[in-house]
Amino acid sequence: MTLFTLGRKTIINESSLEYSWVRQQVEEGTERESILSSIQQCFGGDEETAVLFFNIAIGESSPGVLLSHLRISNWNIPSESEDNADRNITSYG
Repeated sequence: MTLFTLGRKTIINESSLEYSWVRQQVEEGTERESILSSIQQCFGGDEETAVLFFNIAIGESSPGVLLSHLRISNWNIPSESEDNADRNITSYG
């Protein structure tokens, strides 16, 4: 799995800018597959991670489900200092 760049604090904050961005795309009528692709391009992770993130944003799942998936996938939870830098990451490759 490609590194998922968001930290725990962002994932559990359902009011975060990242979730709001997804909700805005849904409201604007962007196709689901395009949104999922954008999530992967911006934040990394696999397709399942993108789907779980999308579902949290639209209120169909909880952050705990995504955190469980990431733990099973051997995701390293960023430290607090890395978590605070989530929005400053510019390399997604």
